[in-house]
Amino acid sequence: MNTSMNVEPDALTVVNQLRDLAADPLNRRAIVQDQGCLPGLILFLDHPNPPVVHSALLALRYLAECRANREKMKSELGMMLSLQTVVQKEIVVQSI
Repeated sequence: MNTSMNVEPDALTVVNQLRDLAADPLNRRAIVQDQGCLPGLILFLDHPNPPVVHSALLALRYLAECRANREKMKSELGMMLSLQTVVQKEIVVQSI
């Protein structure tokens, strides 16, 4: 029996797929309007694995390139706080 079919994809795989979708300008509005994608990306900003956070930040940057997405992104629950936390963590890492 092949048990690999039951294994959930890891965070990096999921966030990289979202990043790759967000890289295409034709997908950006649909991703932000989807009920789960934007909140999911925000959750990835708090992930302990730096490559996951980096990939999530890239995806969010791509999404923000679509001017129509910016207001929804800014008002999304947890977005600004999570971004602030990422910046503060980066400042701490650089000062070490």
